[in-house]
This record gives sequence, C-alpha cells and structure tokens, in this order.
Amino acid sequence: MTRKIMLPVRLSEKPATNPNPPHLQYNQHSPRHIYQNLADWMFSSFEKSREHKTLISVPSTRAMWLDEAVENTPTDGFMPPPAYSREFAHLHKDGSIHVCLADADIQQVLEARWGEPHPYKHLGVNEILVYAPQNEDEMEILKQVIVASYEYVTGEVYPPHE
Repeated sequence: MTRKIMLPVRLSEKPATNPNPPHLQYNQHSPRHIYQNLADWMFSSFEKSREHKTLISVPSTRAMWLDEAVENTPTDGFMPPPAYSREFAHLHKDGSIHVCLADADIQQVLEARWGEPHPYKHLGVNEILVYAPQNEDEMEILKQVIVASYEYVTGEVYPPHE
C-alpha cells in the first residue's frame, strides 16, 4: 500500500532545462551541501535499493537501483532500457532528479510546479524531472518524491513497519 504525495506549490521561477535529452537543469543548481545531504540520504535510507551506475543519463549521475529480489514491480516503474533496468530514480550533479512515479503522484508534482515531464513522456517514458532543491525545506520536498518513487516500485510503505 502506498501513499499519494501532497506537495506545497513551488513559488520560485521555473529553472531553465534542456527540452531534449540529456534532460538537465541549466540554472538554479543545488548548493553543494544540499546536494551532498540529499545524496547521502538517497543512497543510505532504502533497504531494497542501492547506488548503481546510471544506464540512461550522463556519467556524473548517480542512480537508485531496486534490488533484483523485489518482484511484482509496475511495468512502468523503471527507466529505459526496460528489459533489464532496475533504475527508478537518479540524481544529477545539478541536484535535480528524475523519478518514475504513479500517475497521481506525477500529476501532483506537475501541478505543484516542482517538476516537468521527460521529453520522451509522450513515447511512454514514465519519468519526470524534479527541480534541484535550493535549501533544506526544498530538499525535504524532494525526499517526499523519492519516497513516493520507492513506494511505487516496491508496493510497500516507507519506512517499513516492523
């Protein structure tokens, strides 16, 4: 059972992004300490995920990879190439992330102005770009989105109940 995310509306101006892959953010990059804190959290907080070399993005990108033992995952829960990818989220050097989410959560991110669809969304790529956090409060927003992505691919509530 997963939860639907509820995000506050992002008030700052939309960052400049590349309209074609690689789909990156050109300005409003995360301060280094925010990037590092987010990366540390992303790659140490999820029992069934580990850091992995990205299969789809630029080499400086750090991917979240779902453990191969997790079964019954959604068919659109991973980034291309879908035949063998377990990459469900990744962190760019600018601090922005790409994530795969349930449709309702994608809609929430877009409506709250925290991100934008991937340029290949119309081709069936189920991922969105979420803008780089500028401060601790915005980092907490991105954490909610990453948790929603993890819950989507695992079908479990994070953190697991013990």
